Amino acid sequence: MTAIGEHVRTDTGWEVVDTAPIPERAITVGSNFMVGNGYLGYRGTRPDQRAVDYVACVVSDTYDMADGVWRELCTVPNALYVGIRLDGEPLTIDLNQPAEVEYTLATAEITQRWRATTSAGESASVSVRRFASLDDLHMVMQQVTVIPDRDGPIIDFDHTIDTDVWSLNGTHLVEIEQHSDAVRAITGEEAIEIWVARRDVIEMSAASATIVSAMSVASSNDELNGVTPEACVRDAAATAVALGYRQALSASAEHWTQFWVRSDVQIGDDDAAQAALRFSLLQNRIATPAHTDRLPIGARGLSCQAYQGAAFWDQEMFNLPAFLHTEPDIARSILAYRWRTLDGARRKARRLGYEGAYFAWISGTTGDELCPDFFFTDVLTGRPIRNHFNVWQMHVSPDIAHAVWRYWEATHDLDFLADYGAEIVFEVARFLRSFVKYNEVRERYENIRLLGPDEWHENVDNNAYTNRLTQLALDHALTIDELLATQRPTDRGDLHARLAVTAADLAAWRRIRDGIYIPEPDADTHLIEAFDGFFDLEDVPPSVVRSRLLDPSEYWGWPNGVAVHTQVSKQPDVIQLLAVDHTHRLDVQRANYDYYEPRCAKGSSLSHSVHAMVATRLAALDPTYLAQAARDFFDTATIDLLATQHAAVGGTFIGGIHTAATAGAYNVAVYGFGGVAIENGTVRLDPALPDNWSSLRFHLAVWGQQLDVSIDGREVTATAPTTNTAPVSIAAAALPAPAGSSKRRRASSTR
Repeated sequence: MTAIGEHVRTDTGWEVVDTAPIPERAITVGSNFMVGNGYLGYRGTRPDQRAVDYVACVVSDTYDMADGVWRELCTVPNALYVGIRLDGEPLTIDLNQPAEVEYTLATAEITQRWRATTSAGESASVSVRRFASLDDLHMVMQQVTVIPDRDGPIIDFDHTIDTDVWSLNGTHLVEIEQHSDAVRAITGEEAIEIWVARRDVIEMSAASATIVSAMSVASSNDELNGVTPEACVRDAAATAVALGYRQALSASAEHWTQFWVRSDVQIGDDDAAQAALRFSLLQNRIATPAHTDRLPIGARGLSCQAYQGAAFWDQEMFNLPAFLHTEPDIARSILAYRWRTLDGARRKARRLGYEGAYFAWISGTTGDELCPDFFFTDVLTGRPIRNHFNVWQMHVSPDIAHAVWRYWEATHDLDFLADYGAEIVFEVARFLRSFVKYNEVRERYENIRLLGPDEWHENVDNNAYTNRLTQLALDHALTIDELLATQRPTDRGDLHARLAVTAADLAAWRRIRDGIYIPEPDADTHLIEAFDGFFDLEDVPPSVVRSRLLDPSEYWGWPNGVAVHTQVSKQPDVIQLLAVDHTHRLDVQRANYDYYEPRCAKGSSLSHSVHAMVATRLAALDPTYLAQAARDFFDTATIDLLATQHAAVGGTFIGGIHTAATAGAYNVAVYGFGGVAIENGTVRLDPALPDNWSSLRFHLAVWGQQLDVSIDGREVTATAPTTNTAPVSIAAAALPAPAGSSKRRRASSTR
């Protein structure tokens, strides 16, 4: 038994257990112990709870607006509600008795165990098992077993479909019709037809009673091959109860077995980190709509309606890298989603006076901007705060272009480039050409009036991260064009004709790439200025800024927040640049890490993994950086398990699973500690493990080939299966010696 944190433990590294699922922690426990499959997410609440307890089943592709501001995914009627009575009296949880909820990570099943009593003094033990099927994405199954403390009481179950739904921003289901074993609902804005069905089997014995429930969901937006949503849910529920709980779970578990073969990252001798990492891998997967290339990964996945179930830049810069070398087909679908939403990005660009594709800061099914003008409320005055995430945070477009390039590097999928990727990158390049400004005095191109990764500092010029990503995106466009010219000239010609790409466009992209201002490290300090005038801001630590708050719920950022006129950042900005761009010397990276890391308040769930990525690299200069990297890795992997982020900021609910952080845990483990990088057609392995990790093992898919990597003791080994069809070039570096040691570790590779 190993403690992960207060109330949370693991026994083998393949489960997480919460020992305090109490009402005060309802939001946290409900999110952490949700079950899901990329199509739907069912929160980890008890079967006897209702909407007031944050019960919710969130369904993908049900975007609807109820309040005139927020277009979000819908929560649907709850077909897993179970009320329990002993001798006619309701059985309720006894908060004075131990209770726990367990996530079995190998099979993505949760188990709840609690004690319950009635007002008449009867008591019983209740256990609940639940999973969302990967075999039938429309299905969630639940098994509730009641064991009374004495023989003889009559056990009754109330197993209706509960139509009282928890919704963050208004009532979406304006029509609800009760049918036999099913509910039909219609959304108010989009008139989406949603069906929820339920089937139950009850088994009684002399000592216990069990109810097995199948809940199935489908909507008129689903791809059902001609089957109606009603027929889909009725058939799915009937099939599931006919199979029974164990067999249905086994069918789902087979898919999870395949997932873990490809995606598991094994840590030696650190069960807490191991369980937290596996929890993160599972949560990143169940947040991802792998069944389609039409839908995004929500910033809170399907754990609740926060952030609308929509994509941010997190999707490409955090979630996608976790699939590049494990499930490249999913990575492809994530990028194909951006291709399918290009028209929405084009509409946004035109609306704001630009050309090409300006991708939405918050993107749903169409790619049109979902981010409202007023995101937060000033808790001191009650007035809405105008943030400009939706018009100034333009780095989302070059981020997506860079993700296309990373996918190409990892897969050499030329078909994707020709069919999807090139068009994305060309349209981003066209947007960037229209966005940048030429400064005639300084004779350079600049990006002005924007918002970089640090969201507390808006309306800045020449953000270092954004300018460099702009340069990279333009370079990718030119390189991809040259690649298609030599290998797919017909496709290139067709694309040029369809998009009206001219020689003048290519010349402009090249001119801006070569002439854009890139803030360089200072010759003496090696520091890169985050944006123009950053070093003129007040230099105080986050603790001082925090002490200036008049209310703990204040928004710190632009225009009037306490951090705006200081160097304190919400999340990494220059360090984000270093994490993405590996071209700076290590001494430059070290100087900037040492300067910016203490000035970051880590107010974003994206922060820890980015700091950890750079710190692992700095271990080559000083092994003590690994301790900081290990702490940040653990903070990323446990950000939800230990509830270290606020559920509400500036009056806006932002609880739920932080999907970018869950993916970030993988990224740190494999790209950071594992040292994986693709450089010029070679897989580089430059690992650096925390002192308390005896080994690290993971699987890599590269260019259609497979590798198993083992970092064990002082040896690095990459093994290729005999099923590979082509050689893989590998460069494995020696591991840095542990702190205080002069010994070196040797590296080897097998192809």
